[in-house]
Amino acid sequence: MLKSESIQVFDSQGEAYKRAFQIFLHHTDQKRNAKRFLQKLVDGLRKRNVFIDAGAGNGELTKAFADAFDRTIAIEPNPHLLTQLKQAIPQAKAIGAPILAADPKTQGDFVLCSHTLYYIPAEEWLAHLDRLVSWMSPIGMAVVVVQNRDTACMAMLDHFFGHRFDLQQLAQAFRAKHGDRYDVVITTDPAHVETKEAASAYAIAEFMLNLLPISRPPARHEVEDYLAKHRVTDGTYRLSVHQDFLQIRSR
Repeated sequence: MLKSESIQVFDSQGEAYKRAFQIFLHHTDQKRNAKRFLQKLVDGLRKRNVFIDAGAGNGELTKAFADAFDRTIAIEPNPHLLTQLKQAIPQAKAIGAPILAADPKTQGDFVLCSHTLYYIPAEEWLAHLDRLVSWMSPIGMAVVVVQNRDTACMAMLDHFFGHRFDLQQLAQAFRAKHGDRYDVVITTDPAHVETKEAASAYAIAEFMLNLLPISRPPARHEVEDYLAKHRVTDGTYRLSVHQDFLQIRSR
């Protein structure tokens, strides 16, 4: 099979990935809905001294909540994203290290890890969650955000690669390890991708499929055929991208 006949395998810092990500953002309410949901959690905190964002990327989401806290600590191991992060939020303390190696040297009233676990092996999820919770203040909250396993986009990952990301399993493992020490809740918040443009739908599908390391990229026509089966009656491509918000507090 010629390379041109397969989907693209993105470099997460490459221009093709950035274009696909922007197309996704243009056609979804996921990020807007996430900010709305997280704002409610922030508004309900008893204190807002320290905000820790683990896997902060370019700082766009971090910046949305930084002003609500006295201090912000942003953790991002990717040097390219770390540079953008420092430019976006110069007042934040930026840590260029992986989550398991990072040391904020303080406790956070809000510890956030949003859409980062995709890039971490599943067998390491519990260790990462334990690390996040260890940074949480006694009256604080840790929040992990991952796309719900039953969305249309996760079904697409399963169809092509036999894999779904499952935050429920992580929550169960955390409860089994820590017993009744913490309140552990998952809330699912709806979100969708919607477009009438076949090219945009395909670009979004490529972006979603690249959440996993791809050793054998599927053929482009297979992805196009899959998308065609998921158009609604007026020709719109509409795929669910609901988000799970895992919320942990000390009892």
